[in-house]
Amino acid sequence: MINMRRSGESQGAPNGRPSRRSRVALACDICRLRKSRCDGIRPSCSACHRLGFECAYTTPNHAQNVIIQKEYFQALEDRVKSIEETLATMKDNLGAASISSQTSDIEAKRVVKDTNSPIRGAGLNSLTHEKEPGFLGPSSNDHFLRCLCHAVTLGEHIDIVAIPYTEPNVDHAQAQYPTPASENIQLREANIFALPPVTEMTELVQKFFSEIGILFPFIYPVTFLETYSHLIKNGCLSVSRKWLALLNLILATVRMSIIPNRQFFTTYIIESDTYYRRAVDLYGEQIFNGESIEDVQFLLLLGQYLHGRHRPGQAWTVHTFVVKAAFKLGLHSQNALRDMPMLAKEARKRTWYGCVMIDRLLSMTLGRPAAIPDSYVKLELPANHESIDTSIIMDNTTADLSISCLNYTIALYKQLANIIDILFDHNLDSGTSLSINEIISHISSMEDSLCVWQISLPHGLTILSAAELRDGNQQQPTGNAEFFSKKFSVMISLRYYNIRTLLHRPTLASMIETCRQGSGNPGSQTLPLVGLHSLEICTESAIATIDIIYELVHAADWRSNLLEARWFSLHYVFNAALTIIGVLWLFRSNYVMGLAMEQLVVRARLYPGRAIKILAQLVTGDPATDRCRNILQQLEELLDNPASKIVFYIINQNLPVTNTHG
Repeated sequence: MINMRRSGESQGAPNGRPSRRSRVALACDICRLRKSRCDGIRPSCSACHRLGFECAYTTPNHAQNVIIQKEYFQALEDRVKSIEETLATMKDNLGAASISSQTSDIEAKRVVKDTNSPIRGAGLNSLTHEKEPGFLGPSSNDHFLRCLCHAVTLGEHIDIVAIPYTEPNVDHAQAQYPTPASENIQLREANIFALPPVTEMTELVQKFFSEIGILFPFIYPVTFLETYSHLIKNGCLSVSRKWLALLNLILATVRMSIIPNRQFFTTYIIESDTYYRRAVDLYGEQIFNGESIEDVQFLLLLGQYLHGRHRPGQAWTVHTFVVKAAFKLGLHSQNALRDMPMLAKEARKRTWYGCVMIDRLLSMTLGRPAAIPDSYVKLELPANHESIDTSIIMDNTTADLSISCLNYTIALYKQLANIIDILFDHNLDSGTSLSINEIISHISSMEDSLCVWQISLPHGLTILSAAELRDGNQQQPTGNAEFFSKKFSVMISLRYYNIRTLLHRPTLASMIETCRQGSGNPGSQTLPLVGLHSLEICTESAIATIDIIYELVHAADWRSNLLEARWFSLHYVFNAALTIIGVLWLFRSNYVMGLAMEQLVVRARLYPGRAIKILAQLVTGDPATDRCRNILQQLEELLDNPASKIVFYIINQNLPVTNTHG
């Protein structure tokens, strides 16, 4: 019987006789390098298809010669360089960060001359890392900052002086924020398959699942760690490029989030960026496909990383891919879950709600309309099941707490979506505005909903105060469950206070605008009394936020590990401090009066300074944190010395401030 073979195997001996064993005339490049048997299937052999490698067949100079010659290796190197340059171009198109050129003296003078308002330079250009931050609407801190600065500097001549930005404390051959040209050079020299020592890598992976992944549990640790063990045993060629990309992104996220010594921020960020570049290069153009849930999970984590690196424009771009891929895969559909294994169902639900939560955060911090309307969110909530085994990283009690925290955060962000839709006009900035009476009516109803949410919190999750954290410092948690109960409670408390501050901020903004326009006479009768109560809640929530973070940032014991990543704290503190400065300005202008407000203002007067101390302690060498601190210092000085002339120094490097997620 004639042995039928595929086209790649059909060439027999020159005399037409069948060979003694099945062989292919030409093996692919990867199989030849790995010295493994190739089945010759085209366009991709079975081995390359299974491992996720790009399969290519290069014909040697002599068909019978199996010796790989030097020219062949040279051709491979040239090809790798070409691919790396293509990937670098792709990254640039995604909006890779670049260092803007220093503004000349002539340009600086033109900026001062052309700026009629002292706030124009304190808005978009000064608060973002990217050249074109885009629209930052009503719910963003940037929008409120401009409103506040207009009021604080009213009637005074404030000069704006543009100065170049110099990267602080950077003494490295590699720039902290590489230009596209320098990235191309680094890519040519980099080995995208390089990994850190096994001991260090294992420690970072364990930290991800025990300290970060537990907060956003959409990557199943068991499956990931099984593949990780396979990698350790058999090397990089034994796993797919996509999985290797996810590993590098996990390493980048942990290195950026967990800084053992706050004095070495720049060193850790440079190392983190190295992992990040490898991750993007390994994923390649497949990052745009969104063909599997793994693609969505990678993009979700990538968006979180870009948030932490203060790149809001890139995070927004990535988020658009996330949402489109999620809808493409039907992650939002309840019917799509039918007949799926339990583990697959939970993976889809947690990934979908990861998309929803990031969408709410971006909508709030960037002041943009949500990409996922709340009416689209109908999927059942995540849950723990017997088939979901997380015992290798946490006990059952901690796993249940993690899911409870996730689900109650989802419910809290549903309230956030409602706040943005009604009080901030969906962040459309359409020009329509609510009256103070309408604002307070909506706020009253939403405050009741937040109260119901708080009452419904399960055992182990509590809205904490700084006093409770301070009183409990004598007794260290006896186990993981007790520690994470505190950590989850801190996390959900800060999110609650931040959203509650945002809920009542329209009252403050409306009062500031009314007062700024000159209609806010002392003891004005147009101000509803209930408006004062809303203002008090707004101030108390901002104070509670700063108190909690101040307590934990200055703690020298186990409590210092209770905070989330530093960029969350940056957003919470900056937002709270701006709110308190607005209330202090209103009281100074005699727009709000009364004994209760007077007592509250006496307390609140300490908190801009306390916020500045937090930002000085949070981390050393982070330009965004330094920029936030500088803005608060200038506003506080204007508040203390209203008659003095303050020069607003606007850094043209475009550092991020308000557009971090929280």
